[in-house]
Amino acid sequence: MRFVPAEPFGEAPAKPRYVVVLILNEQGQFLLANIRGRGYCAPSGRIEKGESPEESARREVYEEAGAVLSELHLLGWYLLTPCSSEEPEPCASPVYLARAESVGVPTEPNESLGTRWASLDELPSLYYEWSPLLEAVFRYATERSRTSR
Repeated sequence: MRFVPAEPFGEAPAKPRYVVVLILNEQGQFLLANIRGRGYCAPSGRIEKGESPEESARREVYEEAGAVLSELHLLGWYLLTPCSSEEPEPCASPVYLARAESVGVPTEPNESLGTRWASLDELPSLYYEWSPLLEAVFRYATERSRTSR
């Protein structure tokens, strides 16, 4: 897996199959969902048939974090090669940077055990599979958030 920034490229590097949403608040904290069997991570999931990536992002965030998004900006794509063990061709996962209009209770209690806000410094000890790639993407999101204000 690798990350491709949206700018200057602008087009998805492969067919979108999944979405990831990095929700940042004014204090520079990210909203994490506590996914059953996985742990804390950014709201994410598969794009359903008939959904656009943006619709999927909003649905997944609402289901996993109980959040309604006010802003949603394409940050870039994770490129997965292969897409999965069942899909040998490459696919993309749009990564969005978002602001939450409101945060409530996750609507999928069988999937999400709740949420919490975490600073960039807290992520390595909380995130279910922290890696140098994730750190780079979260830092990129933080920087993009600062430059877009």
